[in-house]
Amino acid sequence: MGKVWCVGISPTDPRLVGIEGVTFHSTVNGCDTLLVATNKNGLGGISALEDNVLIMHESLATATAKGLHRMVVLGDTSSLEGRRWKVHAESWDSTMGVSVNSIHGMGQLIVEVLARSAALKGMQVILIRVGLATERNINRHLARAFTHSSVRLESFKDSKIPDLDAWTAMCLDESGEFNSEISSEQWAPSRED
Repeated sequence: MGKVWCVGISPTDPRLVGIEGVTFHSTVNGCDTLLVATNKNGLGGISALEDNVLIMHESLATATAKGLHRMVVLGDTSSLEGRRWKVHAESWDSTMGVSVNSIHGMGQLIVEVLARSAALKGMQVILIRVGLATERNINRHLARAFTHSSVRLESFKDSKIPDLDAWTAMCLDESGEFNSEISSEQWAPSRED
């Protein structure tokens, strides 16, 4: 059974309830996976991004030092909400890049850059950007992020797609505004998991 170190999210958060095959902890000791959740802190100016960036930087350093092999980042779509891509299409996909329009969005982007750099150094990284989604859908996607085998995660990689080139990044957005390169059907458990 896997052990998940929760940072920025309580181990008893409703989005984690009922996930089988893992246990959730508030300390890193004995854990093999890091879960970092970014949050809008309601502050203005530079303080709006400092919390998320600092939490990510410190938890990633600790996870690396402790030898954790997988990181799941539960964020939002704020790194994409600038809408500059709207001149090209109604829905965003990863080939359109980022589009920041808020300080929180810049913080989310920095968290994503730190996560991707960890992936490039060999850590298994799953980024889930949540737009409009039910708690149940978030729970299902998190469950798979924790329990998919390394082989399954590798099967998603595609060097031609920015969200799949070194990591597994996806958008979970039922409004259809932010598309994911991996469909919910593809993300479903497979036989080797």
